[in-house]
Amino acid sequence: MVLAISFFARKSVNKISTFFLGAFYAIFSIYTFQTYVIESGLLLKFSWFYVWPLPLYNLIAAPIFFYFLTLIKDEFVWRWRYLLLFVPFIIGFVDVLIVYAKPQEVYDTIIHNAYLKPGERLAVQYGFFNINQHYAMRFLWQFLALIGLLPLLWDFIKNLLKEKDRKLLFWVISLYVLFILMSILATMFAFEKLLNIDFLRSTGPILRTVNFVFYVVLFIIGIMPIYFPSILYGYPRSNKPKSTSTVTTKDEEELKFGLDVDGLLSRLAEIKESGSFYKQNFDLTSCAKALEIPTHHLSYFLNQQLGLTFSAYRNNVRIEKGKTLITLGYLEKNTMEALAQQCGFANRSSFSKTFKKVTTMNVTEFSSNS
Repeated sequence: MVLAISFFARKSVNKISTFFLGAFYAIFSIYTFQTYVIESGLLLKFSWFYVWPLPLYNLIAAPIFFYFLTLIKDEFVWRWRYLLLFVPFIIGFVDVLIVYAKPQEVYDTIIHNAYLKPGERLAVQYGFFNINQHYAMRFLWQFLALIGLLPLLWDFIKNLLKEKDRKLLFWVISLYVLFILMSILATMFAFEKLLNIDFLRSTGPILRTVNFVFYVVLFIIGIMPIYFPSILYGYPRSNKPKSTSTVTTKDEEELKFGLDVDGLLSRLAEIKESGSFYKQNFDLTSCAKALEIPTHHLSYFLNQQLGLTFSAYRNNVRIEKGKTLITLGYLEKNTMEALAQQCGFANRSSFSKTFKKVTTMNVTEFSSNS
């Protein structure tokens, strides 16, 4: 849920895809918490936390599908065929209404039986379907939705390979494969019960292995964003052409990635004013976080707009401050070591070398000419 809130709250380059990813993690967190409540024998204390989330769980294929779709296409355009994704949600909503339309005793019985026999709760009939049928349907829908995206995803991956965007490439492929595994394993469990086939439970080792793989997949999906902090700031838009012209200007290049050139330059100026660039530990990651964009976006922006690496840009900013302080007579009352630290350098030597590289003259020469 913390991840979901992070996705909703963070400013992102591609806000729509980030919203859909946050929606998935919100549903996922509610689902896992309810599973904990049931398996831990706490259902009688949280009797209200049952039945009603069913339509929400049946909706899980939609945010997954729309996340990949908006990430690949760099936009979201509604198509009426997308209503097919909501079929499990609609059926689940109707079944929940049927349950709540019945006398209170029916709901109490469902809760009581789920508490006493949690392993048999999936066989309970709500309305048109029982819980296990809903379970099978939602994950089958997820699998079909992901398979439907495969042609688009393949083209997207080929473009990422050309762009050598390894972080985004690894994230997209890993997340897609994990969702596919999640849907396949969950559907296998559901259809085994629906068809009364014991192909998983025929031997203990097979069942234990499949269960282990399934929970590992769910665990990785849950923690994966922690190891890809860039998505917390929003991955770049897909590198698709915005015009038919064969000549692309720098501004058009930036716009392809959803970057606001004037806005970023203004925010960089604000960071300069705040003094962050003069802290010794202020690096590319720190600056990207302050700008709320991925690190590779910042590197690309500086390279395209200013022709500089982040390190070169930071050195220029620091040396400009050094020049200003020297002009104001800072060295008349302070040492070179103090000046270096004021500008964000670890020592006098690194400051002098960088000063010479940036200004083509040493500190003494500059000071005498000021």
